Amino acid sequence: MRRTLTRLGIGLALILPIASCGGGGDAEQRAPVVVLALDGVEWSILRPLMEAGRAPNLRALAERGIAGELETDLPTYSPLLWTSVATGMRPKTHGVRHFAEVNAAGMMKPDGLPYTSNTRKVPAIWNVCAERERSVLSVGWWVSWPAEIVPGGRIVASYAAQAQGQILWKAGVWTDGLDKLTFPPGLQDEIAPLLREGGPDGPLRAEFDSAFASVPVGKSWEIENMLQNKLRFAFHGDRTHERIFVQQLERRVADLNLLYVGLPDVAGHFFWRYQEPDAYDYRIPLAKLDLLSDRVNALYEKTDERVGEIVSKLPEDAIVIVASDHGMHAAFTDDPDSYPSGGHEDGPPGVLIAAGPGIAPRGLGPELERVGGIYDLFPTMLMMLDLPVPDDAVGEPRTDWMTPEWLAAHPLSSVKTYAEGFREATPPIQPEGNANETFLEGMRALGYF
Repeated sequence: MRRTLTRLGIGLALILPIASCGGGGDAEQRAPVVVLALDGVEWSILRPLMEAGRAPNLRALAERGIAGELETDLPTYSPLLWTSVATGMRPKTHGVRHFAEVNAAGMMKPDGLPYTSNTRKVPAIWNVCAERERSVLSVGWWVSWPAEIVPGGRIVASYAAQAQGQILWKAGVWTDGLDKLTFPPGLQDEIAPLLREGGPDGPLRAEFDSAFASVPVGKSWEIENMLQNKLRFAFHGDRTHERIFVQQLERRVADLNLLYVGLPDVAGHFFWRYQEPDAYDYRIPLAKLDLLSDRVNALYEKTDERVGEIVSKLPEDAIVIVASDHGMHAAFTDDPDSYPSGGHEDGPPGVLIAAGPGIAPRGLGPELERVGGIYDLFPTMLMMLDLPVPDDAVGEPRTDWMTPEWLAAHPLSSVKTYAEGFREATPPIQPEGNANETFLEGMRALGYF
């Protein structure tokens, strides 16, 4: 019944004449799909930046496509939500329930290992692509290590070290390599120079220093120095993954292209008090506001620049989806000693922008419209790739994003499930060697401790 309603919604489109180039999604008709997963982007920050000309690339996408709020789910943990995006399933079904293994009460075990790709109980979008002969490029996606065997695909995996799952939350750069970091295995040699450049003493350090003012030393600036070092760590990771993504796009754009970016979430968590000081019950010194009041905006600006660089590498017929898993707002407003000052535990909606051939050009209206939810992204990606939508997916393909002409040329089809016959889930694993200590050494080198 749920799918029937969707098909009724496109019924009028299906009676329109189908273009002479044929329907059903021949490869020569099919546009590449690019999904930019921008963790934690919040409309109350992004929209004013768009209007001020400080986020021109995201604004251009919104103006030629659709834009609005994306409903999230609870709890708003990154590995859980982004695995839901990749599978179309809820956590109890896909099996990733937190950053690391949980106990019977759903809390992380003190000695629990981070979830890894083998713990996932259902196929991800890259597994479906491989099965259905669609090429895929995925860089930095949560819970993608060890890189799975994806024929016709390229995977640069992300692994959250044990300490990372409990301390920092975002992906780091494994400059010395990591077993099973990529598929195919030889891809690791290709990206190795970029991994090394992303290390603590690589050229990205100077890039960070030129973009963000240094923080004074001293006890009164202790929190801000810690936040600066956390930001540096996240910046190195994101910029490395972005550079790898651009490198691989220049080699070949896949049918489906996925990139995870964590920096906007880090910006909101750690610098919100300086962005919106009036929301807090304590006074923030003027010297700190003078230095950091624009830090969240600047980080969004940098993210917009990267979006522009990526879009410039795409063919004109590419469909681009920008999605955040949740929004952000002031938090811990009565605790001046709290490191985080922004939060999303109550599930504020995220950002959705989609543009490209077949996307109805509605733009961003004066009032934010709810245009979908995170569970709709999986079936929508399948629809755009001319692949059947499984009946057991939680969300729906967003046919309302598309023009009647596109829907007529790309009739929707369904399949019972993609989970049948999928390999058995196993407990989390660790890379060879002491990955936890390697991770800690990298954080020390970046000044995290």
